[in-house]
Amino acid sequence: MTSSRLLAALVLGATALVAAAPPASAADATASDKISIYELPDYQGRILGLLQAGEEVSLDRCNAQGTWCRVLHNGPTGWVLASYLIGSRAKLDATPGRSLTQPLIMDDTKTNRSGAFW
Repeated sequence: MTSSRLLAALVLGATALVAAAPPASAADATASDKISIYELPDYQGRILGLLQAGEEVSLDRCNAQGTWCRVLHNGPTGWVLASYLIGSRAKLDATPGRSLTQPLIMDDTKTNRSGAFW
């Protein structure tokens, strides 16, 4: 096989792999228990609905801390506590990356007397 035919075969093979890959979409996760869906990513927001245990959702995005995720499903779109979602890969994909130049600020008010974090 000549080098030009080999190159053409490699290009066709790579194109076929790209075409066979699933389209980029929201990440999937599953509710581990019955959880409230909030209007905002905090407990102060209005409750819009509930996810049932085992219900599958798509993650639109998570906050920078990865503690709240905005879910899309057959029901109200809103924010849920991320710790109740199964699918760590999905949460990682939906959480924005942390800055490598900004220091992580630890809140020392959340320590006990020995200095250990709760």
